[in-house]
Amino acid sequence: MCDFNEKTVVVTGAGSGIGRATAIAFGKAGANVVVADINEENAAKTAAEIGSRALAFKVDVGDEAQCQAMIAATVNKFGRLDVLFNNAGIGGQRARIADMPTEEWLKVININLNSLFYCTKAAIPEMKKVGGGVIINTASVDGLMGMATISHYVSAKHAVIGLSKTCALEYAADNIRCLAICPGFVETPMVSSGFTKQEAELIKMMTPLGRAADPSEIANVVVFLASEKASFMTGSFLQIDGGVLAGVNFPS
Repeated sequence: MCDFNEKTVVVTGAGSGIGRATAIAFGKAGANVVVADINEENAAKTAAEIGSRALAFKVDVGDEAQCQAMIAATVNKFGRLDVLFNNAGIGGQRARIADMPTEEWLKVININLNSLFYCTKAAIPEMKKVGGGVIINTASVDGLMGMATISHYVSAKHAVIGLSKTCALEYAADNIRCLAICPGFVETPMVSSGFTKQEAELIKMMTPLGRAADPSEIANVVVFLASEKASFMTGSFLQIDGGVLAGVNFPS
């Protein structure tokens, strides 16, 4: 069991899916948890499940001022910031590049990439004050390969990995670690709404384990990466994809 007693964690996109499962897992590990989400009702439900050590915070991570306010509220409430899990994201409208509305491209890039910059920029000074910290960014297997009709999402997730590596290099001397996770197909509301039933079944067939992940399986990895058990890990990304990127297999 990873111990986060007296540690404070911020989880964005914590109202549902991977964020919700991870916020709850950090709470069970003893952390103070800021449950941040644009959906205030969902954030409150997650915080209620964690209990008195949780703070629900409504935030649009695409707005830098709101990200700064979130970090300030965290420190005001709990006195410190130790872990930031930049998890909030959207799927966006699907279209081929020539048909992609520019406003849709900018929206997805802002939420899935710029927001990580906004939150990280605000968090680093607070982590320095307490002698270090951990920043974990949600990329995707789509950050390691292409996928047609979601160029904005794929581009953002590739960039998340680059941002994570650069952050790790710049702040290693400050004892701040930064990593990215690359989940595959996960049973979340965003994923469920982003693919047709036929597409979802095809992706499961392409996954060697033959199924989608439960959000808790991703949460377990995030909690480990944020803990002292992963103290020599920084600047890397971790695939949590059921083997989908391992290669091509043939039926025996």
